[in-house]
Amino acid sequence: MVVYVEYAFLENLLFDFTLLCMSSLLCRRKILWWKTLISACVGGVFAVIYPLILLPQILLIFLKISVGFLLCFIAFPRIKSKKDLPMYALNTAIFFFLTFLYGGALIALFSQIFPQKTPIFLVVIGFAALSIFTIMLARAIYRKRQVFRYVYHCEILYKQRKFAVLGYLDSGNLASKNGVPVCFLSPDVFYDVFGLEILGGTEQEKTKRGGQVCDEMEILTMSGRKRVQLFKADVQVKISQNKKIQTQAYFCPSNNMINREYKLLLNANIFNGANC
Repeated sequence: MVVYVEYAFLENLLFDFTLLCMSSLLCRRKILWWKTLISACVGGVFAVIYPLILLPQILLIFLKISVGFLLCFIAFPRIKSKKDLPMYALNTAIFFFLTFLYGGALIALFSQIFPQKTPIFLVVIGFAALSIFTIMLARAIYRKRQVFRYVYHCEILYKQRKFAVLGYLDSGNLASKNGVPVCFLSPDVFYDVFGLEILGGTEQEKTKRGGQVCDEMEILTMSGRKRVQLFKADVQVKISQNKKIQTQAYFCPSNNMINREYKLLLNANIFNGANC
């Protein structure tokens, strides 16, 4: 079998460079391009000389793992204190995980089709496709994580009843009525809480029942301006394990909340003047 050294070097340089960059991206860390390139070159050289090394199998495995740690160390920013070690460990763990994941996936994909040797261009295409999929998945996970940073466990307190719901603190929701913040609820939860108030009684009875005020306001939607009903109730927001706040708010149904993980869109000023 003929092995072209320059091809083997370039192939492994490309793969190591990509894996190191993706490890940095998944760690939300700035990529140091020149250090990453040097690290990938070291990986390419090691891949060329590895078949020539005569050692027991257990030592070869240990050597390969050690070089993986070395590649991550070279590509990583200078470790200034012990605080940087956990990030380096996470970066290295992700690098090894991606290496095993890609290797296993590509072997499983091509071994049945090409028992002898897989064409290099197919390996590159498969590697690129896996990289794109991993990046898209990571972005989706980080977006969801970003959203849940502002999601709180809430309870709507209305007529001695409690309704548990997840609420998202929306900095863009500044709606208010008579100085009271307006929150938006998914229609199903809204009708669970206020359904009896909406459906029954005369207009005067709907306007005021049991001390709870029904009001109206005009909001701007994508289809134009419309008037919506508002119902006042207390909302309790759990902001930490041992701390909750409670305040009054108006509630309005919103169809935009139907397919979301949270069912309540909290007002940006909900914490202002709240009682702990």
